[in-house]
Amino acid sequence: MQHAIWFAFMGIDPVLTLYAIVAFLTVGVGLSLLILFTKAKFVSAEECVIEVNEDETLTKRVRGGQTLLSALTSAGVPVPSPCGGKATCKQCRVRIIEGADAPLDTDRGTFTKKQMKEGWRLSCQHKVHGDMHVMVDPACLSTREIEGVVLSNKNVATFIKELIIKVPDTVPMHYKSGEYMQFHVPPFTTNTADWKHTMDPIFYTDWEKFGLFDQTLDFSNLPKGESGIIRAYSMASYPGEGNILKFNIRIATPPFVGGKPNPAIPWGICSSYTFSLKEGDKVNISGPFGESLMINDQRELVFLIGGAGSSFGRAHIMHLFRTENTKRKVTMWYGARSIKENIYEEDYRQLVKEFPNFSYHLVLSEPLPEDIEAGWPKEDPLKTNYLFRAFEQGQLKKMESPEDCLYYVCGPPLHNSSVMKLLDNYGVPRSSIILDDFGS
Repeated sequence: MQHAIWFAFMGIDPVLTLYAIVAFLTVGVGLSLLILFTKAKFVSAEECVIEVNEDETLTKRVRGGQTLLSALTSAGVPVPSPCGGKATCKQCRVRIIEGADAPLDTDRGTFTKKQMKEGWRLSCQHKVHGDMHVMVDPACLSTREIEGVVLSNKNVATFIKELIIKVPDTVPMHYKSGEYMQFHVPPFTTNTADWKHTMDPIFYTDWEKFGLFDQTLDFSNLPKGESGIIRAYSMASYPGEGNILKFNIRIATPPFVGGKPNPAIPWGICSSYTFSLKEGDKVNISGPFGESLMINDQRELVFLIGGAGSSFGRAHIMHLFRTENTKRKVTMWYGARSIKENIYEEDYRQLVKEFPNFSYHLVLSEPLPEDIEAGWPKEDPLKTNYLFRAFEQGQLKKMESPEDCLYYVCGPPLHNSSVMKLLDNYGVPRSSIILDDFGS
């Protein structure tokens, strides 16, 4: 009775209200059933046949319902995906001759209309729902999964390790500077306290300050096989170092809340895995892959590198001088927070001594008191600054034709975006910039 009086007072017809509720529930249930029906009909989990590159020996039988990227990689067709299938690196490009879905927004942002009409798609975004015929880059077919052994895994900065892996001598390593390898991550559990054994005590301070030690990271339920975790890291080694592969890997911690890592957000899976590796451990990698290669012409080279981008910078620069004995003018700008975060300085200082066409500039954004006491010029804007600002004042402003140079850029997201905007402001065309960015 009270409800009826309230409905009358508010001018609401209770019968119409009931009908509206029933209609809403009916539509909701109907849509849910339609989604389930559509998924069952069009994303079949039954076996599907994928023909690759018109080569019968490459025909694969895969489970439907997974992404084309997962289906191909699990079937032994290694398609590159350094971003881990998030459609940000846009390197998992394939051409689907038969069985292609309509283009998605991610495809439209990657390919031209003509390319999409020809069947070009990002394989990480499209499901296998029937037999398909696809074309992949033939270069991908020459890559393979390799089992390597960890030689060392020491911190070279507070949050960055240099992981060194030995590939068996029976496996010929043919790669180019600037390429990367994909790490295959198995289920694992680790405690960050164990990482101290491969860490110089000078790096303990920040880890203790933020409560990063003694954190148990349980990734024992990671998927295996076709849906396993794969992540990519650029090689810091160069081809002249043979089967010794080097990587600079930064730990991906959760965001900080109250000065501590947010317990509700997991640590980075692959970076935690690589940080847990010890001397003698075996690790599975595949590759090499990569598009951020050296352009071999006579243009002056400028490297604008920050943080763990040190891998990309070292590989190219060491190959240029140690293998090719280049005569091109090469300038390296490296940005770090403080002296103890500086990576590969000895390599670059030695090159400066040997090659008059190489120059090296270190820029610190947050020099420590001990850096200042040791003589670091805190007031010098070319030494203490953000890298892109120091580069602008120290070199870019003085260049007569900055658009005539070739720029190699790699570092944290903010570093990359700041450098790219700066170069654009000075009229440097995008075609003259090699950006190594995994879409982070």
